[in-house]
Amino acid sequence: MKRTGSIRFLLLLLYCIPFAFLSVYGDATSGTMMFYVVMLVGFALLCWGALRTKNIPIIFIGNIASYVFSCIAAKLSSLGPMGEYFKPFTSQSLIILLSVVCIFVHIIIVWLYTKKSGKRQ
Repeated sequence: MKRTGSIRFLLLLLYCIPFAFLSVYGDATSGTMMFYVVMLVGFALLCWGALRTKNIPIIFIGNIASYVFSCIAAKLSSLGPMGEYFKPFTSQSLIILLSVVCIFVHIIIVWLYTKKSGKRQ
């Protein structure tokens, strides 16, 4: 039982990484799209870990936490709106868009996982 709690805590802690902010900030400062790939891989591994350990609520709580920390990091950083770089979005609206897309993708993944798990039983 103690192991499950520590796995949950670790997953939630890793979800607190501001993935969307780091992607947008990395793109703005270095001009490479590689940071979006890092975000996708990070979210995929965390989602896989949560599904594997049957901690499905952590996926959604973690996505919301990552979004909140991304918004906080964007406010505290020197990242401006950069509307001309991220046309038609600003840096803040791109963070929102990335977070919403990730949540929808995770909803679909969880739905498919639960549908598949339900047929096995």
